[in-house]
Amino acid sequence: MNGSAKMIMKESARITMDEGASIPRAGIVNRTMHGIRINLMLPLSHFLIERWGLLERFPMVVTKIHLKVIALHGSSGALVITKRLFSEIIAKMIFLCVISIALGGLIEPTFFLGALCMPLFIPLLYIRDLDKKLKLKKRRLIIEMPEFLNKLSLLIDAGESIQQAIIRCVEHKKLEQGSKEPSPLFRELVQMTNELKNNRSFQQAMEDFNKRCQLQEVSIFTTTVLLNYHRGGEQLVLSLRDLSRIVWERRKAVSQTLGEEASSKLVFPMVFIFFIVMVIIAAPAILLMNQN
Repeated sequence: MNGSAKMIMKESARITMDEGASIPRAGIVNRTMHGIRINLMLPLSHFLIERWGLLERFPMVVTKIHLKVIALHGSSGALVITKRLFSEIIAKMIFLCVISIALGGLIEPTFFLGALCMPLFIPLLYIRDLDKKLKLKKRRLIIEMPEFLNKLSLLIDAGESIQQAIIRCVEHKKLEQGSKEPSPLFRELVQMTNELKNNRSFQQAMEDFNKRCQLQEVSIFTTTVLLNYHRGGEQLVLSLRDLSRIVWERRKAVSQTLGEEASSKLVFPMVFIFFIVMVIIAAPAILLMNQN
């Protein structure tokens, strides 16, 4: 077991799984399966995890899920979410095993042997789902970065300090979004500004912001800001404008990719509609030929 896996296991052992626990950004933890709430089976799966030490037996899967959860939701509360997700995986595997046994007894034993392999794919499905969410988050970060960098460079050029400029950008974004769901970049910036208001050092807040985003453009932004933090002035503004042009090119590439993906999704409906139109047009001609 590697060092990071041991750290996760050690910390996870101290986390309780009661339903009243505070789980940040809880949209990831409420799941259903064929109308049956998996939450009802979580106490059983948690008992099995603690009883059999399943977290220690599968360190690679737990570590992979934990790192992706940190990238999506940050390190705060990530251990709670990771253990909850692993409990959901065990609960769904138990559910599928019970269904396989029942169908094997009702239909035939050979079906039972094949159906027992299905629960093994559940961890892969969870990892794939986290990968999709992480990819979507990075795309949204790239799309939002140019606008943020432009506002930041304008405020710094007007005489604001970098720290006050970031806080002002966040406050202006709050007024724009209102009660809407916060975007990934805005959510991470809000967390960073809260840390700055709580007298955390600017360098540590920027480094944590970079770790939560895990994006090359954000890493370049963080390095640029920290290198020019004490200098300020025109050099920082020029660096931010150069970075804004680079991120704008990335944003255009991402937008083009999204457009191509949307076009590919329309291929099957268009073919289906074309087939229906051909049937509608050709049906009368075929009927007339048969009558003759």
